[in-house]
Amino acid sequence: MKRHLNLFCSMVVLASVLALGPQGIQAETIKYSELEKKLSIDRSPLESVGAAPSSYAPALENVMPAVVTILANKSVQLTNARNPMQEELFRRMFPDLPDNFFERFEEEQGTPERSEEGLGSGVIVSPDGYILTNDHVVGAADTITVSLSTNNREYKATLVGADPRTDVALIKIDAEGLKAITIGDSTNLRIGDVALAVGNPLGLEQTATVGIISGLGRNELNITNGGYENFIQTDAAINRGNSGGALVDANGRLIGINTAIQSGFSGGNIGIGFAIPANMALNIVQRLLDDGGVVKRGFLGVFLRELDGNYAKALGRKDSSGVLVTEVGADTPAEDAGIKPGDLIVGYNGRKVDDMQTLRLDISNTSPGKAVEFELIRNGKERSLDVVLGDLDSDSNSLAGVQGSNPKPDKPEELIEGVRIKNLDDETRAALSLDDSVLGVIVESVKDNASAAEAGLRPGMVITQIDQKNVSDVTEAYDILEDFGSDVLLLQVYAAGRRDILAVPLTQ
Repeated sequence: MKRHLNLFCSMVVLASVLALGPQGIQAETIKYSELEKKLSIDRSPLESVGAAPSSYAPALENVMPAVVTILANKSVQLTNARNPMQEELFRRMFPDLPDNFFERFEEEQGTPERSEEGLGSGVIVSPDGYILTNDHVVGAADTITVSLSTNNREYKATLVGADPRTDVALIKIDAEGLKAITIGDSTNLRIGDVALAVGNPLGLEQTATVGIISGLGRNELNITNGGYENFIQTDAAINRGNSGGALVDANGRLIGINTAIQSGFSGGNIGIGFAIPANMALNIVQRLLDDGGVVKRGFLGVFLRELDGNYAKALGRKDSSGVLVTEVGADTPAEDAGIKPGDLIVGYNGRKVDDMQTLRLDISNTSPGKAVEFELIRNGKERSLDVVLGDLDSDSNSLAGVQGSNPKPDKPEELIEGVRIKNLDDETRAALSLDDSVLGVIVESVKDNASAAEAGLRPGMVITQIDQKNVSDVTEAYDILEDFGSDVLLLQVYAAGRRDILAVPLTQ
């Protein structure tokens, strides 16, 4: 079920004192294979024991020295806000002022600057100074200063690479023999496992809090720039300044990078924190290093919708697994491979597809140019298609409509209960700014109490498909319904430049 956050009573807050903007200083990069040799990784499952330990101090002994304080500074130019009322008062007092007096004064004063300072945390992952943190902590900094707890020394850091879409960043300090954290396997996590958050909340260095894993695979939180989210949820206390710090298991192994909190009006911790899974962070680090500091993502070129009970019933599915294609972009990898609106994607490269976010992550984690296998269900029949993925940053484009034939005369009756339709004419096309590629019938009216209204159908929408069959006019729409036997009707609609698929129950 989709989650919608109530922004009036709560908000997601990035867990650093200040989030900075586009990328700043850069460092020379190495290949991930070179870094991997320096990492300490333990992927063994966490052992279940009968009783909780009386202290987590032994687990934290190797964690605390690996968690650092990060101070990020950026110079920001301020805008000179001229006051028209003051200028008018001056002109009355000094009528001989030149017309361009205030412009010249502003130029002579120059553009004022101020230094913005951000406080966050980081995790040492290699003895020679590679540190994992968040993009929103260091991504736009002019200078990055790292403070170690082991020797109270400060180091200037350089930015190796950052990925705003996942909020992962890698920085480097010039040091040797550092205590690096052991990295665990975040795919082994279970709800209820012990989780400890270590960082520098509000500047309080080396703070550790304990809780459990409260949830897995959290997404649609709008935390990251681009929405590639797969967060661990924990009730271990996370506050401002914890961003980039460590979330570890009961053995002290890194399982996540603390990133954000769900907050009430106070802006503080209410027991809902989010961390980037360690496996996901390492995957991004590998791609940053191997792709030259920028993560290259696969691109399919479709709009998707998750199934609910009505959609599953309309498609003859026993469960709601799989993802429905609602629109396919022109000249995209999906179109080139033959994927069509109404296809149900149930498998990706041999793995079952349960939900939309998992599929988006799988595609984004696949390199552009790679051929992958999609398992589909189309009109009740299984089929597989090989798709060569494009590049998200260079190949993504707007979606286009579907070609068809010219409209025929209107038929005045209701299409389904509470819904009246009519053919598209030139006047309607002009009023709705529809080009010739959009073919179908226009929804003239929908009764408020009709099941179609509850499903999302609105006047002004164009119905382009009924029961996964193209519709070019009203007569064709009624012909399709004559042979329709289910009690849930799938309608593909076009509105505001987008296509969608609605599942309309025919019984109330």
